[in-house]
Amino acid sequence: MKVRYAILKASSDAGPLASVRCPACGIMVKLPADVCPICQANLRTGLRPSDLEKTSFWHRRWGRLLIIIVVIVGPPIIYAIGYGDLSDLLKGGFGLGSCAEPRNRWDEFTQEDFEKNVKAGYSSWQSLKPSRRVGEDPYGPESAAMASRTPEQKLQYQDSRSFFAGSLMSDGPSKALKAENNWYVGLAGEWDVAFIQTDSQGQEKITAGEWIFAWINGGDALEDVLAIPFRWLKPEKDQVSIIMTSVRHFNPTKGLWEGFHIQSGQMYYFEANRGQNQLMESYRLENGPIMVWVFENVQRESFQVAISQSNDNGGTFQQFGRIWAKKRAITIE
Repeated sequence: MKVRYAILKASSDAGPLASVRCPACGIMVKLPADVCPICQANLRTGLRPSDLEKTSFWHRRWGRLLIIIVVIVGPPIIYAIGYGDLSDLLKGGFGLGSCAEPRNRWDEFTQEDFEKNVKAGYSSWQSLKPSRRVGEDPYGPESAAMASRTPEQKLQYQDSRSFFAGSLMSDGPSKALKAENNWYVGLAGEWDVAFIQTDSQGQEKITAGEWIFAWINGGDALEDVLAIPFRWLKPEKDQVSIIMTSVRHFNPTKGLWEGFHIQSGQMYYFEANRGQNQLMESYRLENGPIMVWVFENVQRESFQVAISQSNDNGGTFQQFGRIWAKKRAITIE
């Protein structure tokens, strides 16, 4: 039904349009009002808010056109989101992955990603996705042993880990450590790393891993855990595997940093020497070569390590491997 929009013209002396009759209740409403102050009806359509609730979408203004557009355009868009390239755009670019389908963040940081990006160069590799989210277990998906525990046992286990970590870790270096002696400044935190080795045929082998540093013992020492590959991944056949922890502290008597590497059931004492934009840690494996780890290009978001070994008591050195590290971008969701 068409609603008459009645406008009363004032006399020529009164000037421009001044009022309009409400098509719903009939009262005169001064312009430029759009809604009747008495019945809340739209002065152009005559429809009240209650009328709109009863009116089907099909009979509303533009309703039919919108329905036709959705029917024609909708199926191709749905198909593109579910099966086409638009899926990656929406999930990656607009962050819709978490609500579009169940995801496991641990599966996103794959060995294939590392090999592809590392071979493309250090700067490309640094653009990899974050490897974990806040609140997720650092060991990855829940194991079968953990899943078999009761909620109370899980809570007790998490509390024991948190209590130990809280007792061991410190917020930062000790105030007694002078700034000029804080050689490892900036390394505290979580790092994703790529361990790169070159075999006898000249082929590069790249393994994804992580390196975590934390101040401990009231800030008097810096401890790290190096895990290659990631803790939640089992090494593949012929893949490099390194699980090592190191504790280091500054010795004011010697004027240098010293500490221990613990790896494969052995403990190795080392001393650190500082050069221009470099830190060198050297130690000798039991009945084996001298190992030298050189920290280079230490930046806010990245650093690199060159690992060399000497089988002739320091006469010559050969490169054992390289580590590229980038600060882990922990996602909060």
